[in-house]
Amino acid sequence: MSDGSDKRALMELRFPSDSKYLNMVYELARLMAESTGFEKTEAEKIALAVDEATTNVVQHAYGGEADHEIEIHFDPEGESLEIVIFHEGEPLDAMPVPDFDLDKLVAERRTGGLGLTIMRQMMDKVEHSKDGTGKNMCVMVRYKQRGRDEG
Repeated sequence: MSDGSDKRALMELRFPSDSKYLNMVYELARLMAESTGFEKTEAEKIALAVDEATTNVVQHAYGGEADHEIEIHFDPEGESLEIVIFHEGEPLDAMPVPDFDLDKLVAERRTGGLGLTIMRQMMDKVEHSKDGTGKNMCVMVRYKQRGRDEG
């Protein structure tokens, strides 16, 4: 798994921590997933996870302040797509999240507080840590064949 310093990703994106860029991030993540071999519905799930993670950075790590930077690396690695989101805001605690019934929550129109849960359901790995320079990072991996865990 990348620590952010060992090699360049296939695509790197830097942008201000302004929510107006979230749609662009979603679309780029979807297109990157499709271009690396994921079916459309799977690419949309990956994009949703990236959108949730980026939204968490904008809203929680930076408290909605739009004058900070977010960096995202997209790196297809054979049978997987690794996406790493870097920021220098408040760390986002990776607390245990209970399972939930997505259909029930959609029917109840519940919103908010589901970002980590959605990310963990859509991706095969979600880890929060710091890179070698002290930046916070969220590493998400999605395998083309679900259920694989290579370490």
